Amino acid sequence: MNKLYVCGSFRFVPEMSELEARLRTKGVEYQMSKEIDSRGILGCWKKIDDADVVYVVDPRGCVGNSVCVDIGYAYARNKPIYALHSIDDPSVMGMIRGILSFQELVGFLKEA
Repeated sequence: MNKLYVCGSFRFVPEMSELEARLRTKGVEYQMSKEIDSRGILGCWKKIDDADVVYVVDPRGCVGNSVCVDIGYAYARNKPIYALHSIDDPSVMGMIRGILSFQELVGFLKEA
């Protein structure tokens, strides 16, 4: 099974917590940034480096600057990136491999 890193804007912590509950019950190994890391963006990049797959929680396709930086870093590190919804910015969306619901993500990770 793949190790997962979940990122998203802090305004979407409730949605990230919902996903976290699903991941925990399915035994998926994951790291998530739901609060400010004392190491800042470097802490997020370490989590990306440790992951096999990156997932973006972006209700309505909303991503902020920090999440865009995470996406760009993950892309540069050749990590497959999936998102909950399509992102409006074509440049950012071009780095996303696919759109997966929470249920589809868990199924994808369990199959891998």
